[in-house]
Amino acid sequence: MAPASSLAAAVASTTMALAKRQDEAPAAPLVDSGANAWVMASAALVLLMLPGLGYFYSGLSHHKNALVFLHLCMLSLAIVSIQWFLWGFSLSFSPNSTNGFIGDIHFMGFRNVDAQPYPGTVISTDVFAMFQGLFCALTAALPFGSAADRTRVLPSLFFIVIWATFVYNPIAYWAWAPNGWLRTRGYLDFAGGAAVEIASGFAGLAFALYMGPRKTRIIDEKPHNVGYVILGTAMLWFGWLGFNAGSATSADARAGMALITTHLCGATAGLTWMLCEYVPSKKYSAVGFCTGAVAGLVSITPAAGFVAPWAAVVIGVVSGSVCRWVSVMTKKGGRLDDTLDVFAVHGVGGIIGTLLTGVFAQEWIIGLNSTGTGGVIEGHWHQLLVQFYATVAAAAYTFVVTYIIFFLLDHLPGLHLRVKDDQEAMGVDLAQMGEYAYNYQRAESSLNPVAGFGSMSLDPLTEKTTSQSVVPMATFRDNSQALRQVQAISGNNNVGGDERHVEMNLSR
Repeated sequence: MAPASSLAAAVASTTMALAKRQDEAPAAPLVDSGANAWVMASAALVLLMLPGLGYFYSGLSHHKNALVFLHLCMLSLAIVSIQWFLWGFSLSFSPNSTNGFIGDIHFMGFRNVDAQPYPGTVISTDVFAMFQGLFCALTAALPFGSAADRTRVLPSLFFIVIWATFVYNPIAYWAWAPNGWLRTRGYLDFAGGAAVEIASGFAGLAFALYMGPRKTRIIDEKPHNVGYVILGTAMLWFGWLGFNAGSATSADARAGMALITTHLCGATAGLTWMLCEYVPSKKYSAVGFCTGAVAGLVSITPAAGFVAPWAAVVIGVVSGSVCRWVSVMTKKGGRLDDTLDVFAVHGVGGIIGTLLTGVFAQEWIIGLNSTGTGGVIEGHWHQLLVQFYATVAAAAYTFVVTYIIFFLLDHLPGLHLRVKDDQEAMGVDLAQMGEYAYNYQRAESSLNPVAGFGSMSLDPLTEKTTSQSVVPMATFRDNSQALRQVQAISGNNNVGGDERHVEMNLSR
């Protein structure tokens, strides 16, 4: 009996020791499956924003440049996805980097990207990496709107990967990585005020200044397809709900608050911009509403998970009116040809949202899934100062580095940024892609093909068209000379009689 009693006592003692050791051991971090599912769905919504941006830009541009924007947005998605896998995610979000400015190689090649939670979140690192990578892809495509109608495709591809590496990745690290210098100083940026909006806006400003105005600016000023603008806005708005609410990295009340503030700000800013345009024109502009809605969505991006719904409405009014004013002012004098208002909407909108986050942030909203202090309305004036120097740092760094990137690319053999004058008149779609968005030529038409209509071949060596029937002028409503050119090409002096008839024949 004694040996049996001793054995039982030993087993009991060992069991108690193991149980005590397990109690003392730290619990393994757990992934919240509901949060993971929500962020995966949000990633899909953000991906939809890329073709949405393409349609938005395409509709605002001339029809002869309608296809290149859709193409560049999808190319940005592909190129940045590879860059993000190889080194982009590691540079932006390494949790172990000891400096405050750039990440290390911890996640390079998606090494250590697994099912463990990303530090400070309850979602797995692989889902976090996918979600954040789509932010980078979208941001890298935004600056092209500033130099629309005059940029070559090949250097654009190099620009995407270089800009993502030297501009987006460092600023994302500053703002969001655990050791980023802005984050450790208390900077509030819920979904991309610095890395996405201010960076893309000031990159667009550098792009527009470096490239100079379009040669065809007067001809190509008006949007060619307002339906595309509305479609693109709807897709962007839809995706932005995931962009901002997904940035809560959880499916909780704070994500719900971000969803509400995002929607309210977009709606308010759209109406504000449209009403500002109604005052001088007495017209209810669809383009004005859509551009204003995007400006509001931009402005609420850094603030979405920090401010109350009433503050989102205020931010919408401010962004809708101020961004429109900047858009109008930059077009005066003709020196700055920010073709699709990237600086006015994203740069200025990002500044407005970042600064007003420091004013309207509230502790009870932050406390829905985190901890932190509010802004000026709760007596924390220092927060506005933090938001201010973060804005200045992101804007200055982006502008200087982006301008240097353009200068270096432009001086490398074969990578000059701007298309030739005859290609700009012809249209970037046909000159750079050999394709175009629309084919208005029918078999029964008596007209020969013209720029953007029918078919045309391009000599790959000389980059000149081989067809003699090409008119390097793709607008007929605003230039009476086009009528004479079409009559000369077709040999038919009875084509139309006015510009409207020419357009009717071309669109048959």
